[in-house]
Amino acid sequence: MLIIRPSTLEDIPQLVALDNIAWADDINPVPIHWDSTEDYLSSCPPGSQLVAEENGIICGYTHSKKVTPLPSNSHVAELVIAVHPEHQGKGVGKKLLTALEAQTKQEGHRKLTLRVLASNEGAVEFYKRCGYQEQGRLIEEFYLSGRYVDDILMYKML
Repeated sequence: MLIIRPSTLEDIPQLVALDNIAWADDINPVPIHWDSTEDYLSSCPPGSQLVAEENGIICGYTHSKKVTPLPSNSHVAELVIAVHPEHQGKGVGKKLLTALEAQTKQEGHRKLTLRVLASNEGAVEFYKRCGYQEQGRLIEEFYLSGRYVDDILMYKML
């Protein structure tokens, strides 16, 4: 059974491993790689993420962050989500997004935003199925794996 819950200190080794495989250079402008759990903890302390756990295995995580420090922008949060490749297409991402949307709405946010590379077609379609809409596109924003890639800005009103 899949459980969505806040992250704990015990989750950190699995979260580090997930980040090190989930954020490849073809879907992220800069691959994410953590050299140690201490480095990870400095950016993502326990409780700062929602994790999807099944039978003791972390299948994915999500969290939100401020877009800017401006008070006039405090109603907007940017979401981050990663699902282990072996668990994609099984509803993990949808359950994580639903939980994060409820949490950010309860925190007083009215809008969630995200950025996704156009080359990550599966993720773009996933976000659209979850109700996110394109609000802008940075044309040929990145040069990855020998080609120029658009950066798509998406949003969902809560």
